[in-house]
Amino acid sequence: MIDTILAALDATGVTAWRSSDADPSRADTVPGLVTLVDPVVGGKLWPVHLPNDAPDTTGVYNLAGQGDIEVDGYRLSRVDTYVLSLRSPEFDPLRTMSDDLIARVAAHAGLESWEITDAATDYEFDPRQYRAHFELQATSLATAAPALPAAFVHPLASDAGANRLATMEVRQTITEEVAVVLVAGQADLEGQRAAVTAALLGLEETDSVSPLVYAGGERIAVSGRLVFWRERYRYERLIRST
Repeated sequence: MIDTILAALDATGVTAWRSSDADPSRADTVPGLVTLVDPVVGGKLWPVHLPNDAPDTTGVYNLAGQGDIEVDGYRLSRVDTYVLSLRSPEFDPLRTMSDDLIARVAAHAGLESWEITDAATDYEFDPRQYRAHFELQATSLATAAPALPAAFVHPLASDAGANRLATMEVRQTITEEVAVVLVAGQADLEGQRAAVTAALLGLEETDSVSPLVYAGGERIAVSGRLVFWRERYRYERLIRST
């Protein structure tokens, strides 16, 4: 049934994967960070530390931490946390750069979700520089080719009914529950839920004895502009001894 569900979701325009295929190590958010910040500092952005000949107005970033968004034991997304420092010998240019960064993060609409989770300013006396520090979080899908809207599919539970035969043979109805984890922007979630319901409700497979029925749903996580929502579907199949 999983393959049938994946095909039905792909047909609706929702890019779907098996949850077991997700691999957070595939994610690389550094190019997205550079694209976001480079225009703010005029291309004067460096990782980890500044070179000795760096200009007075610069930016420097470092990766401060990594986490996962996990659903039912599957790590479906990676959350990278960066610390970014903008530097300028004068305060007004620093404020302009900070406002530009905030605006660019708010307007970002790529596959990664970026948000500013903390900010502070200070003054460094030795080089005589004003500094603005930002904590940036990037949420990315743990797939080789990320796409939105997305769905991850995996088996969730299996429940066996009683034996229906009074002989030495066995015949049982198995109720299978499948999770469909939707990943979409807040504004798009309801539309994607409706599209998935239209694609999956009543779906049948040759080895099933009942079609897919809706079993409920719940929000799993919110990270930046992305919402992770799990829909649950059930169907029945028959097993018997030979």
